[in-house]
Amino acid sequence: MISDDFRSSLSSQPTKLLVTGGTGFLGGAIMARLLETPLWENSRFLVRGATAAVGAERLRETLRKFAVDEAKIAKLQVDQVICGDLADVQSFENDPRLGSVDVVINSAAVTSFGKHPQIWPVNSEGTAAFAAAVHKHGNLRRFVQVGTAMAVGPRPENPVLEIAEPGVDVRHLVDYTASKIEGERRLRALPGLPLVVTRPSIVVGHSKLGCAPSGSIFWVFRMGMKMRAFMCPLDAHIDVIPVDYAAEAVIHLALKPALAHDLYHISAGPLGSCSFREIDHAVAPVMKRLPISDFRHLPYEGFVAMQGQFKEFFGPCNRRLMLLAIKLYGGFAGLGMVFDNTRLLAEGVRPAPRFDSYAALCQQTSMGISIADQMLPDFK
Repeated sequence: MISDDFRSSLSSQPTKLLVTGGTGFLGGAIMARLLETPLWENSRFLVRGATAAVGAERLRETLRKFAVDEAKIAKLQVDQVICGDLADVQSFENDPRLGSVDVVINSAAVTSFGKHPQIWPVNSEGTAAFAAAVHKHGNLRRFVQVGTAMAVGPRPENPVLEIAEPGVDVRHLVDYTASKIEGERRLRALPGLPLVVTRPSIVVGHSKLGCAPSGSIFWVFRMGMKMRAFMCPLDAHIDVIPVDYAAEAVIHLALKPALAHDLYHISAGPLGSCSFREIDHAVAPVMKRLPISDFRHLPYEGFVAMQGQFKEFFGPCNRRLMLLAIKLYGGFAGLGMVFDNTRLLAEGVRPAPRFDSYAALCQQTSMGISIADQMLPDFK
């Protein structure tokens, strides 16, 4: 993904990098990728923990999820950890190590699709306060904000172009996406902040590890296949990327000396998006069945009527939570939105692997966990 000349320049980059969200899915993938580069020794990680040692162990546990070798994990030193929480920036804003940082990758966020009480304090207010705390030292040359492509809300155009300000009257399906666009607005309001916004589309699985690091969102596809029904047609397309691709693209945009824009989709785009039919064809052999031929496109009310069968489909589960998941994720899927990635490709990032090229691996690595359990982290 990273060009050879850019890769060779990494060792000479004087970058002092600060990464947030290292215990999360995308943040963990970013950290695992950095561990393979000369940038690692000059990287610092903001993480919640009573002590730096506790924070370091949380980061090590995340690296293990990405199958990182223990010898490499041992390279993480306690002095690389800055203890802090974006919900309480005052507790760490005077840490002297912030003064040496010149590039920030902010992937920390509350990603729940539920009503988590910290969504707004972290994703909006805390994100802006954190950026201001680093920026005030005067050494910052790039602040990379990891947002979400769905922060623009439902759009009539397809593919969706990079839009810095989608408008204040956008109807958001969940607080998460609303809080992320508000966070972007607050960052853009900070005078002189060298901001670059990255908006990944739907991040599902890992192209080499499947759902071993996290089954986030993949349960949606499992759910639709089990019911042989969902709130979109089988030939509807969905813009999905693996977490390792998203991580490399974010790092690329963080470190490339000059960028043409300050806002990028990290997405499969119109050419790389898959239909649900193509995804089903990819996973059917792993499930030892034929591709679905009796799929039903139903409105939400159809699933309400089916809730008596949920135990048959999913095993023991919370019907109310399952219906909420169907309503929210079915609503997203029904939009059929794909996200233009022209800007990203022009910066030298290769196209994302298609979801149907690694969906079978996601299915295979999900076999030991129920759909009800796999979905819980997305509603924490």
